[in-house]
Amino acid sequence: MYKSEMNFSIIVPLYNEGENITNLNDEILKVIKILLAENKFNFEILYVDDGSSDNTFEILKSLKNTVSTTIIKNNKNLSQSVSILNGIEVSTYENIILLDGDLQNDPNDFIPMIKEYKKNENTVVHGYRKYRKDPYWSKILPSKFANFIVRKLTNSKISDHGCSLKIFNKKIIETENFFGDFHRLFAAQINQNITSIKEVEVNHRPRINGKSNYGFERIFRVLIDLIFMNFTKSERSYFYTIGFLGLFSFFLSLVSFIYMVYLKLFLDISFIATPMPVIFIFFSLAGLIFFSIVLTLETIKKILSNQNVSKKKYEIFKE
Repeated sequence: MYKSEMNFSIIVPLYNEGENITNLNDEILKVIKILLAENKFNFEILYVDDGSSDNTFEILKSLKNTVSTTIIKNNKNLSQSVSILNGIEVSTYENIILLDGDLQNDPNDFIPMIKEYKKNENTVVHGYRKYRKDPYWSKILPSKFANFIVRKLTNSKISDHGCSLKIFNKKIIETENFFGDFHRLFAAQINQNITSIKEVEVNHRPRINGKSNYGFERIFRVLIDLIFMNFTKSERSYFYTIGFLGLFSFFLSLVSFIYMVYLKLFLDISFIATPMPVIFIFFSLAGLIFFSIVLTLETIKKILSNQNVSKKKYEIFKE
């Protein structure tokens, strides 16, 4: 069973997409009109300008939409993921539709994706670009390799983690510790907590205007994000284990020190000729190393947490 009335916030992160905005906006409005004719839906559009250096913001301000439209302007280039989080934070409705702003995603895919989403609002509907219209060596090959790594390291069944076209309930964002370029590992991070992720084949179009910033470097970003993701998923067990080893090492160093004092004061035996000094130094250093690791991990945790602070840096413009 599904609700007859649903509300959707369409979030579009943009960076130097001035040449694409007008056509993209027209396509979104046409699809919304089709959906409204057949369903009791409410829509809003949120465009997030991620510190563009072209005329993106000026074009956005000139739009005259009949559908509620909000422009969010980041005070500098913060990243696609932070732009998405900003859009979600400002959004009014509980159901989120994500869409790239380069016209390679087709807004007409909202129709089959929403149809799938209506069956179960706890499902994440994830786009699958089966037939990509990108250069093979610079885009498709790195993407295939990155997807392979993600699937192997996370046991995810998703074929196309890099597809930005998604529909989900915003409560997922509130219950997960997302970080970094989370939009590429979105499905992998939530896969452990929800059982329903539905992949829907979507249309993919060649990029006509603008320039993509993604390539082989994406593989390295994915690897770094995977390491941090696994760390944040099990940070407590890491802290407890390493912290326990540090305390245990200091305890053994204290025992060895007390034993050396006992040998000297009560038995009048020189501890220099025993292995106790070596044991004392070894466990003291081990304790310092383990506690240094804990402090390093805690620093990493704070860095990751502080990324969410930066997403507050934006201005809101309502049409």
